[in-house]
Amino acid sequence: MDEKIRRLLRWAKGEKNYPLSIELSPTLRCNLDCLFCWRQEKNNINSEELSFEKYKEILKEASEIHVKEVRVIGGGEPLLRKDTFAIMKEIKSKGMFGYICTNGTLFNERMIKELVRIGFDHVKISLHGSNAEIHDSLVNVKGSFGKSLKNIILFNEWKKKLKKEKPLIEIGTVLVRENYKDIVNIVNLAHSLNVHYFFVEPITVYSEIGKKMKLRKKDLKEFEKIAIEGKEITDKYGIKNNLSDFIGSELVEKTGRMKEMLKRDIENERAKFPSLPCYEPWLRMGIRVDGRVCPCGFFDEESNENVREKSLEEIWFGEYFNLRRRQILDGKLPEHCKKCCVTLVVENKLIRNELEKFRFMI
Repeated sequence: MDEKIRRLLRWAKGEKNYPLSIELSPTLRCNLDCLFCWRQEKNNINSEELSFEKYKEILKEASEIHVKEVRVIGGGEPLLRKDTFAIMKEIKSKGMFGYICTNGTLFNERMIKELVRIGFDHVKISLHGSNAEIHDSLVNVKGSFGKSLKNIILFNEWKKKLKKEKPLIEIGTVLVRENYKDIVNIVNLAHSLNVHYFFVEPITVYSEIGKKMKLRKKDLKEFEKIAIEGKEITDKYGIKNNLSDFIGSELVEKTGRMKEMLKRDIENERAKFPSLPCYEPWLRMGIRVDGRVCPCGFFDEESNENVREKSLEEIWFGEYFNLRRRQILDGKLPEHCKKCCVTLVVENKLIRNELEKFRFMI
């Protein structure tokens, strides 16, 4: 958080700054068929992926312009690309913080050993239930739970053998009607697996299936009690978590309608910069699978800026990013903001709280 605040304060004073973080989406392909996924509303998903050589160029420039963190995420399963492992190694060779979000089924022991050896920083693995019955029914592929679990255990074994602390392991759970009662069990599983982080993300509705999976009002009261119990356990065992975000909060109910919540959060604020609804255009670049670049790498589909044609620096200080910055400064949030994830909404609120401490400097 400190580095984010430092960079934002420079922007607030009129000093241009480079991105802190870059998100890469290597592929839209996936080996699972999650019922809550955005893919459920799309047909014929296909996009020309960037080459490994292009990713090497991107990472070289990223390190030169002082990017600190590279997140490998995407709308598909990153490890379906055979060279994603090489991309991860390239990130660390450039001295940047490495993060991957994966379903965890496609690791093998050789990869795990090497990631531990090079000190890859953070591996987020999706687990949507505490057992195979719940998890596999949600991802629609039998055997997925066992594979993910096995690989978390292998990470722990190799960290112990090589006497390493990294990568830190996170479990990420999409919150739906089918698993909200299982959250405490997932928390206990996380503890048994020596997991460092446990984060819950309420479903973003993309399809008719998704509408049926979103928690109903009568579920929300029950989930709040579950979140309190889960937080007590995670806090006891030192597992970093976001369960407090769902206690006495409307975040779950507002999922898919975040734009109105973001506007309401800031409507009574005074100075502009310390009270913006979103700071992504000042902090992060999202590089989509086809090379298009935008502040919100997954939801913002309007950008025509592309790493096939321009450098990161040209795009970052170029017309599209400046347009998005102006829109947010003027309180005109793009339509895709309504799909914003809970994690990002909360993170931006924390940033606003920190910037308030420095309002006298802005």
